[in-house]
Amino acid sequence: MKKCIIIGGGLAGLTAAAFLSRSGFYVEVLEASPKPGGRAYSFKDNDSGAVIDNGQHIMMGCYKETLNFFKLIGAGENLIYRDRLKVNFLKENFNLFTLHASPLPYPLNLVSALLNYKVLSLHDRLLFLKFFLKLPFVSQRKIQDLSVFDWLIKEKQNESIRKAFWEILAVGALNTNIKKASAVTFLLVLKEIFFRGNKAASIILPKYGLSETYCINAVKFIEEYNGKINFLEQVTALNTTDDGIKEIVTNRRTITGVDFVISAVPLYALKKILPGWNTLNKIELTYSSIVSIHIRLKKYKLTEDYYGLINSRVHWIFNHHDHITLVISDADELVDKSKEEILEIASTELKKFININDDEITSFKIIKEKRATFVPAKDILNCRPKQTTGLKNFFLAGDWVDTGLPSTIESAVKSGKIAAELVIRNSHYE
Repeated sequence: MKKCIIIGGGLAGLTAAAFLSRSGFYVEVLEASPKPGGRAYSFKDNDSGAVIDNGQHIMMGCYKETLNFFKLIGAGENLIYRDRLKVNFLKENFNLFTLHASPLPYPLNLVSALLNYKVLSLHDRLLFLKFFLKLPFVSQRKIQDLSVFDWLIKEKQNESIRKAFWEILAVGALNTNIKKASAVTFLLVLKEIFFRGNKAASIILPKYGLSETYCINAVKFIEEYNGKINFLEQVTALNTTDDGIKEIVTNRRTITGVDFVISAVPLYALKKILPGWNTLNKIELTYSSIVSIHIRLKKYKLTEDYYGLINSRVHWIFNHHDHITLVISDADELVDKSKEEILEIASTELKKFININDDEITSFKIIKEKRATFVPAKDILNCRPKQTTGLKNFFLAGDWVDTGLPSTIESAVKSGKIAAELVIRNSHYE
């Protein structure tokens, strides 16, 4: 039986471990923290008693690899599915607008949704629709030097259209300012969401906290196939030869006699354990933060599960019915602010958009993910590494490798599956 060590127990590592263990490999996952999930996990808040996620994560119908992974580990029933696109948007004073695909056949239902998005004037809706219908035919080469902002301006998407839709979607998907983000990356996202069938654009939410939704299932699945997950075991060095990884040094032991190794940790973590590897040293990624504010209220006024906020510093509000979560993407300027300052921003927006006053807030929890995602700027498109490394037994996984997607759940899962496939393929040549 071939042995594979996987460094990192986040989504990428768990995906690789699940596919490999099912394929007959002996798998060990080395996770430095005391829990699985990486940057996508949940915990019980001691103050409120509520189970909250470290950051709100959503999935979409176009997340093919993620949905297949959840099905594999028996977690498919832990998700809330919708048949078609429906997104609620709020303007100030609880002014609700819904972008909702009609029962018409695809893609006429999407066209109908755009034409009926009445937050925009009829003139702007026609501009919006014209750009939307051009998307399948846009050449990546022609926009490769453009930011999302430059591209939208070129396509006559005025400020009203940008604020009412494109900015909310782009900042949420790419977690960076549209003046920094690559137009090509955004184009690929849009094609995946809107041009892969009726269900691709539907939003999928976890029924429970993230750990309960998939982490528990993933660990159980891997262990049922005789795999092993070692928590609180941190890799401190990878010793290489011309042939590949020779030794894995952890805070507990030195591991030898391994057939394959997959690194499923972020780039900055991998550089610490392979400091002299030129391939890594040539790659430089910058990161963007996400701030989540979990708030308990005396009374819950929201009826829908989620809302996008138009022209607000808060991008999304998610309704968990025992608490709400406000999400601020591209939040680098907030990470050094105090929790009181961040709460003031959140409470100001709640008052403005939902008419919730400060005295209705009973408790809150703020979580800052300082390096939540890498910035998908146009100059890094060719810098993301392939998952092969030049070392025959060593492969890369993680949302930062070259999956063709931004730093999302789908990118992480896709990378884990590809890494597993590379290990399986290479095992046949040994």
